[in-house]
Amino acid sequence: MNALYGIGLKIASTVMFAIMLALIKYTAETMPIGEVVFFRCLFAIPPLFLVTALQGDWRDCIRTNNPWSHVRRSVVGATSMFCWFTSITLLPLPEATAISFINPMMIVALAAIFLKETVRAYRWTAVAVSFVGVLIILSPRLAASSGDVGLLGAVLCLASTFLGGLAGILIRMMTKTEKSSAIVFYFFVTATLFSSVSAYWGWVMPDARTFGLMVLAGVFGGLGQILMTKSYSMAEASLIAPFDYVNVVWNVIIGIVLFSEYPSHAVLAGGSIVVLAGLFVVYRERQLGVSRKVERQVKSV
Repeated sequence: MNALYGIGLKIASTVMFAIMLALIKYTAETMPIGEVVFFRCLFAIPPLFLVTALQGDWRDCIRTNNPWSHVRRSVVGATSMFCWFTSITLLPLPEATAISFINPMMIVALAAIFLKETVRAYRWTAVAVSFVGVLIILSPRLAASSGDVGLLGAVLCLASTFLGGLAGILIRMMTKTEKSSAIVFYFFVTATLFSSVSAYWGWVMPDARTFGLMVLAGVFGGLGQILMTKSYSMAEASLIAPFDYVNVVWNVIIGIVLFSEYPSHAVLAGGSIVVLAGLFVVYRERQLGVSRKVERQVKSV
């Protein structure tokens, strides 16, 4: 039952993130990206405090044993967010989503480099195959004229994915001493402060409707983060992780219905390759996890 509950929470989080992304894409057409990031992070903080308080002690959000680790992770994560939000204003939502799903491959590669994790031939092959998928997605952009803003969007999307993978590695290192609620809280606070600096280059006074949409983007983003974090506490990561790809469904639907953005043949083909490679890595992680568990049981006998 815990596993089913965890899967349900994970799927619910994908819905929250999809709604948030639609609101971000819509408001970013008229608002500066820095301002959009500011409101998205600022209004994600109250739901985090509320849920943490209901589950235990709200002070878990602010307790930390290593404050500088939060600064490092948050700057990387906030930069990733800036790149991601900018990319979805320049790319169709299905295309940006397909590129972003190379994130698990980035984490595999970066874990081998920074955490010295053992990555064998199967997973390195999956990483290579996923990059082939991305090249297929990018092929129309690479063949287009130099004035294609979509190419810039694709580059920013890849930069966001790389930085997101790096943030994931930093979070892995932090979880040894830090609570997940503190990791999320300090990210939102740092990203809010980081994005407020962009006011120097000019902000736009939003009308009541746009302001309301940006507030909702923050609330939905905060709820999505909370649901996602909770889902991983209910079941094994290898069971929960594949449901990340449910995002593909929501974002394709949103792209078509709200923005009249249809996935191209290159996006469908390349995106399928990236998703399949990612699912293989999750499957491989699960198999390795089972093997390690059996080894521990044998040694304990």
